Amino acid sequence: MPWDDHESDYEREAAMEEFLNEELRRIAEEPVFYYLACYGDAIEARVRRCHDQALNLIEAGFFGAALVRAAAGIEITIRFFLAKPLVQGAFLSDDWSQLISQKILNGRTVEDRELLPAILRNWKVDITSVKLSDGSQVWEQIVGNVWRHRNNYVHKADEASRDEAILAINCLEALLSQVVDPLALKLGFTRGQTGSWSVVAVKNPPEFPNLNPPRRFTSRDPFEL
Repeated sequence: MPWDDHESDYEREAAMEEFLNEELRRIAEEPVFYYLACYGDAIEARVRRCHDQALNLIEAGFFGAALVRAAAGIEITIRFFLAKPLVQGAFLSDDWSQLISQKILNGRTVEDRELLPAILRNWKVDITSVKLSDGSQVWEQIVGNVWRHRNNYVHKADEASRDEAILAINCLEALLSQVVDPLALKLGFTRGQTGSWSVVAVKNPPEFPNLNPPRRFTSRDPFEL
């Protein structure tokens, strides 16, 4: 019987640990979910506008302007879809999230460039595994090429090439499809069904498909705060 008692103790401890881990995960995810439910639609509208305008500018032959718009979409994605909500989800203040966002976007050191991958790893997202069609890593392309090309065009009046603008657009698309979309799904958003961050469908039993209406949040614009 003593062995049975020990086994029962281990099972209780394992169950308690699993319960606590699940509660901590839920508590951490709640502010992230609420932030994206309120601001996600406005953020996505700006990012999509940057993306579409960049494509139009490339077609018109304005490669520098296309590069700038695509890079702006990348920065908004990183700051408002990833760094800001995920840092605040780790119980840090808005001031901290803004500081970390600035270090991610403007950092010069290796440590600064590792901030976003480290934050995302805490949420089981490996941005270093996200790749473009040519096999290159998206994050390396962003920090090593996209921002450099954009800065040289804006601050040094360098010429920007079509390939540089296309690279920025491809990186933006990869961030959205391979980082933001999976994270949204993980958090419980149902944009595939509702087409919106602020409207979240509730999973119902098959025999009662309309048992509960979708959850609706007041959509707001973080750029107007």
